[in-house]
Amino acid sequence: MNQALQLAVNELDYVFQLGNSSFLATSASPSLEVPVNYKPVTVAATHIVATSPLITGQYLQDTFYRYLADDDVFTEDFFETIIISSNYSSELDFTARNFVESIGSQILFLPAPANSASSVPPPGPMLLESDGKTIKLSKVFRLYTDTYSSFVHGVYESDGAYRILNLVDQVWGYPLVPVPSRLYSQVDSRPLAAKRVGVKDIYDVKGLKTTLGSKAWTRMTSEANATVSSIQRIIDLGGVVVGKQKTSQFASAAHAWEWTDVYYPQNPRGDGYLSCSASSSGGGCSIAAYAWLDFAIGSDTGQSMRQPAAFAGVYGNRPSQGLMDLTGAMPISYGTDTAGVFARNPVDWVEFAKVWYDPALRQSSDLNELPSLDVSDVHTFPRRILYPTDHLPLKNPAAEATLQTFLDQVMKTMNLTIEKINVTQKVEAVTGRVYDDILADLGILWTYTQLKVVATPLLDYYSPDFPALDRSFRSSWENFKLNTEEHVEALQRRQQDSEAWHREVLFSTEVSCSESVLIYDIGTGGLPSFREDNLNDSPGAALPDETGTRGAGSVLASYFGSADFTIPIGQVPYYSNVTHQEVSMPVTINMVVKRGCDFVLFNFIQELAKHGLLAPVSIGLKAFP
Repeated sequence: MNQALQLAVNELDYVFQLGNSSFLATSASPSLEVPVNYKPVTVAATHIVATSPLITGQYLQDTFYRYLADDDVFTEDFFETIIISSNYSSELDFTARNFVESIGSQILFLPAPANSASSVPPPGPMLLESDGKTIKLSKVFRLYTDTYSSFVHGVYESDGAYRILNLVDQVWGYPLVPVPSRLYSQVDSRPLAAKRVGVKDIYDVKGLKTTLGSKAWTRMTSEANATVSSIQRIIDLGGVVVGKQKTSQFASAAHAWEWTDVYYPQNPRGDGYLSCSASSSGGGCSIAAYAWLDFAIGSDTGQSMRQPAAFAGVYGNRPSQGLMDLTGAMPISYGTDTAGVFARNPVDWVEFAKVWYDPALRQSSDLNELPSLDVSDVHTFPRRILYPTDHLPLKNPAAEATLQTFLDQVMKTMNLTIEKINVTQKVEAVTGRVYDDILADLGILWTYTQLKVVATPLLDYYSPDFPALDRSFRSSWENFKLNTEEHVEALQRRQQDSEAWHREVLFSTEVSCSESVLIYDIGTGGLPSFREDNLNDSPGAALPDETGTRGAGSVLASYFGSADFTIPIGQVPYYSNVTHQEVSMPVTINMVVKRGCDFVLFNFIQELAKHGLLAPVSIGLKAFP
């Protein structure tokens, strides 16, 4: 390797440059270290696991072409040395030797002991280090620049712990994010092998500080000594955590201009000035921005998964209450917190969710006061669409036309009917309560736990001073009083209301897990909403309904515990007062089904994708071509 190696986070992991790209090698925990007499060298290399005793030039050429086509980490710069391991006593024929000579490469055969199933490294790009007597092969990560400011920092696992990659773009100071080679998954049968995952910075990951979007909290906390079970599940399935992602402070619903400790993430859609909503803003917009990122994990209490997904035009879900245990993640409300995943491809999204939501990781009913979940992976689809006339039609006629076309296709393909309802009146009828009283109970649920678990230790730490916090917390966290009885009573009323809702509205039948699917818009009706406050005063712009208000359809799933998924269905144009030209923004719709019918809704979405009614979204300015 002609380029000089640079020390990265510790004394053993290296960052190096090849061509115009930077790479990280996890030399502190090499994939292989064996005694081999080889010249002292540190070099970028390609590892090939040969499947034939005779290696030909055509085999090598085909392998290289496949590596280049399948992987964004592997480049021709790794041709410098070719490392071959095999279950056979492999040898090169003359065509292979000619090919190796023609590309100026060298061959190194791994010794037989290194070829055992337990020790053979994965195929793909490697850093080869030799001191003359021992060789080390280390996995390689490509470093991508977080140009949309979605990440707190890039992270990687080395020597049994996660580490922060304290490297940034030299021009703008954007974090560099390390991503593994996709080729490494070829010898890993786990369902999420080598999938790159961003994690909202409210989840503990061993070895990393969890910042909660707050400088005051970060100063008082230490590195996590364990990884939260929901994230460990992803790691155990082969997924690779590549970074912690930005959240609004303490996962609040703050607008972009209300963020003070953290620079707000950028939405790649449209003119680049659209909002990413909150609080899982970093995750939602990163999936819309980066092809090198596969999934992002967020959370949803009020609408923090669903609305960022809508604004970014990606797939995102609030699961049924209790589907995932969140011990080790920062709570807002044990009774209403949920964990969701963002994705671009609906089929990939479904496959990820089905392996991630493990029955062993259900939330205890003691925390949410709801019945234990029984989640069936069946195809007992809804028979009706509920169209709430108090939340629809969409404000933009072009967006409503997109929605109507989609609904017509769904009804025809899946043999559904549609029924118009006033959902606010329906809620009051089935619960026997005034809607505003339900919102008041939801407000109690949304404050008690966080005040007890987050605010109390934070304020005690800084007492008698008051820490610097975002505006919304300066008053609500000053001189608060915890009312345990009020919280318990609100949980009990919610349990009764949820039972009535799922008995009278989103109920099961012999042929449907959830007889109906309720639709609504969690966004702004097909009108642009901006991260710059004054732009929202422009003609044709809109702010979303505030979380927890009568106009917010997201209240239904948050309160009743139903499953609620955001689905991209199209896009509409708008005129940008920033770029002074017409650009596009996503159109999405939300689908809500009975609590516990998540996998049925996922199967329903997979069926819609199979029939071409749903499609993967693109990265960048437009969600669809």
